[in-house]
Amino acid sequence: MALANLRKFILGKAPLMYVISEEEERVERLIAAAAEQAGPQPFQIFTWSCIHGLRKGKDRVEGSTDPVAALGLFLRLKDPSLLIFKDLHLLLDANAPLTRQIKECARALRPTHKKIFFVCPQLTLPPDMHSSFKIEDVPLPRSEELSTILDATIQGLPSAESLTKSLTPDLRGKLVRAAMGFTATEAGEVFSTALMEQERITETIVDLVIAEKSALVRKSGVLEFVTSATGTWEIGGLFNLKKWLKERGQAFSPEATKLGLDPPRGILVMGVSGCGKSLCVKAVASYWKLPLLRLDMGKVYDGLAGPPEEAMRKAIKTSEALAPCVLWIDEIEAGIANQQQKQAGGHEARVLALFLTWMQEKTAPVFVGATANEVEVLPPEILRKGRFDELFYMGLPSAGERKEILEIHMRKRNVDPAKFDMDYLAESTDGLNGAEIEQGVIAAAFEANSLNQELSEHILANTLRNTVPLSRTMRERIQKIEAWARDRAMKASLETI
Repeated sequence: MALANLRKFILGKAPLMYVISEEEERVERLIAAAAEQAGPQPFQIFTWSCIHGLRKGKDRVEGSTDPVAALGLFLRLKDPSLLIFKDLHLLLDANAPLTRQIKECARALRPTHKKIFFVCPQLTLPPDMHSSFKIEDVPLPRSEELSTILDATIQGLPSAESLTKSLTPDLRGKLVRAAMGFTATEAGEVFSTALMEQERITETIVDLVIAEKSALVRKSGVLEFVTSATGTWEIGGLFNLKKWLKERGQAFSPEATKLGLDPPRGILVMGVSGCGKSLCVKAVASYWKLPLLRLDMGKVYDGLAGPPEEAMRKAIKTSEALAPCVLWIDEIEAGIANQQQKQAGGHEARVLALFLTWMQEKTAPVFVGATANEVEVLPPEILRKGRFDELFYMGLPSAGERKEILEIHMRKRNVDPAKFDMDYLAESTDGLNGAEIEQGVIAAAFEANSLNQELSEHILANTLRNTVPLSRTMRERIQKIEAWARDRAMKASLETI
């Protein structure tokens, strides 16, 4: 897609393009390839940096390290030419001559066969300059390009012949999928490291490439690669949610694509604190066997990963490169603009606009699993169909669900539920949420251990009954949440609200 867009730009009338990418070498190769596809007339390709100035290949143009002077020299060229201009984002701040020169280029180059590509890792244009540029966000390499990089890496190794023989179509597919999300340079380095001193390609090589994923995700500054062994059926109750997940279990497969079934876009899970909303999102990734990425909205706004809009854009770009995957946004209401913030504008409003546009238009199979405690403060446009597939409400567990939750946590601690009156214990948990039941089991196990006894029904029941539930201390708040969800959300459990 990026190559096609670059070719269209070269053939079109617009003279300036702002290319968002950290991969300068790859962008240069893409522009050169696009220029070759653009037609029979050859283009001279120049590059500019503040170190080397204006260059054509290895030949430097004297007196061109100043960006204003370099753009002036490019304007005076007669032949069809392309200029790849680097690091504009570092030069524009309070640089009136450069800003004016770029605007002059936008006007003077329009009737010519000359184009300028400004290659930067992030979008930092002043508002008054946006209209002068076409903006292209270059995606990370997809499967075809990664497969080519894999072949090139293998050919550069001493054991290339034996490695090529052992590379089955299945292993090639797994290696390429494992490398999704890497830049072209990173993919080459990871492949090279994993294959170094190897004679054959095996599943172990695939595992080595996958192991690099968590380091890759950390580079984004706002994403975390979450490893979770939670299975959907290890969560008590939630019949409706489990059924919904099961029906879409093959949605990311090639067979679903052939049938014209689009991958699900995401769910928003809201409800009472401690009822397992975050656990549900983890279970979605585990049940569908997809990578799980957690987006930290606090890091989006703390500035360490760049301006909030750029941090959000980088998170989206990384998640799309790793697709299919699950993107987990915990307590989304804490990081998405509310009505007052929307009206005031600023970073929150712009991040919301970016997120909404992406949710509506995204084509990459990124399933968004968001959780919310106070869904009523979210702007209404985020809740409408087309962005999230479904809004699920998780309330306090029923007696049957509390029994299931108890059994799960007892088995985790090597306690056989069959030796207990589980209906009696479930009654002892009336009003408790899932987290409180888990902590009750843990506390009872500690008490039994301190008494040098096996965990008994009496100890467990007393511990559970002595737990002061959130449903009692925050009764009014929970009633308000339930009233809001009654006609607005699907209940995750089989029982109706």
